[in-house]
Order: sequence, then C-alpha cells, then structure tokens
Amino acid sequence: MRRKAYPLLFFCLMLWFASGCGTPVQADLSTYGDEPILIRGLSAEEFTVTPHELADLDCASQSATGRTQKAGTVHGVGPTLETFLAQYNKRQTDFQKIIFQAKDGYTVTLGSQSLQKYEVILSVAHGKEPLSENEAPLRLLVPEAESSKWVRMVTAIEFVPND
Repeated sequence: MRRKAYPLLFFCLMLWFASGCGTPVQADLSTYGDEPILIRGLSAEEFTVTPHELADLDCASQSATGRTQKAGTVHGVGPTLETFLAQYNKRQTDFQKIIFQAKDGYTVTLGSQSLQKYEVILSVAHGKEPLSENEAPLRLLVPEAESSKWVRMVTAIEFVPND
C-alpha cells in the first residue's frame, strides 16, 4: 500500500510545481513598493493596494513592443487584472469599463470590448528591474492593444460595473 502512495504523492507534487506560483517579482521595489494605489468600485468603500501587495499575487511576465520607437518594448511583471479581481470574486467582464488614472492626470479607459478581448497586466516591475520613476508605482501593460493603453504612473483604478 505504501509503495502505491509514493508515485501518487510524487505525481501530485510534480503537478503542483508544474502549475507553479507564477513569475516571482525579482526587482527591488523598495523606492515605490509602499505607494498606495486607490481602488474604487470593487467594494462599498474605497481602499488602497501597494505594489508590494500586488507583487505577492500570482504574477505573469510578458513583453510587448509598441508600433512607434517612442513606445519601445516593455517587459512587464505583475499580476494580471484577472488575478487581482479574483480576490474579490470578480472578472474583467463584470465591468463596463475600468479607468486607470496616472499621477500626471493622464487617464486610460478600457471599455467592455477591451476587457473581453485583452489580457491586462498590472506591472510592478520591468523584467528584473524596478519600474523607473517615470513608470512607478504601477504600469499598465496590455500586450495586444496599442501602446497608448500602456499607462504608467498609475495611482488610481476605478471599476464601473455592468448595469
């Protein structure tokens, strides 16, 4: 009986390791890791999250190249929007739009079509490097969308539910 259990245990452990816990954030977030990011519309009360808290979630790593030289290539590491929302029993498709606001006043709105079509990464690092001062505390990366959606310096996210 014991001999039969070991292969099953080994298989379960391998499956667990293979599924992994995502890409760990290896960058030093100490300069901006505690900066609050305001969240509206996920609960009755507004609340904040920090890049450190986002980095503790299951993270993805993806690169995307913009169509212009100015956009360049961005290598984002952070949780997907779906991973973040799962903590609140929500999905991207539960919202008619999500508004991302930056420190400098720049705003990007992802409408329901974009939320159904694209994976969104809440990037807290640029590969193994921290985000630059021009990107921190959070950069949005939407690899399949035009680079104008890749807002940087995000300090607030507003979720507008479907009617």
